[in-house]
Amino acid sequence: MKTVAKENLMQLKELLQKINNEDYQKKNEVLSGSAVGQHIRHILEFYLLLVSGSFSGTISYDKRQRDKQIEVSAEFAIETIDRLIKGFDTLDLNQTVKFEGDFTTDGSQDNFTESSVGRELAYCIEHSIHHQAIIKAGLIDMGLQALIGENFGVAYSTIRYRENQCAQ
Repeated sequence: MKTVAKENLMQLKELLQKINNEDYQKKNEVLSGSAVGQHIRHILEFYLLLVSGSFSGTISYDKRQRDKQIEVSAEFAIETIDRLIKGFDTLDLNQTVKFEGDFTTDGSQDNFTESSVGRELAYCIEHSIHHQAIIKAGLIDMGLQALIGENFGVAYSTIRYRENQCAQ
């Protein structure tokens, strides 16, 4: 699964190496008024929290830093991806962790659930693909779909299904 997570981040890195900072930061209505950079930041912060939470024993995606540098600098986002890929090598997928989340709008109820680093890595991969699909829609709207491959933002199960359909 670490390999899949690394491949997922490499898809983002390839986009970041091609997109200019103006387009990276450009707000887009298709992205609900946000920018590609904001979605990239969101994805990377979930992965960052997974890695740091593997050391502390508690993972809380609610406690993101919302690092503006990631969302305004494609170069800094690339550096973050490179650090994450190295950090994945430290992960023990079988390690038990506490997942902490508050699913109220007023922030009044923390919930703790037992999880594992492997389960949370799977979640981060799926979460990333979901946001990549949103990014893809924004890039298409901006006329920048040439910056990504056809499987960017497509679930692995969908890719397999499409390949099986073509093989038949």
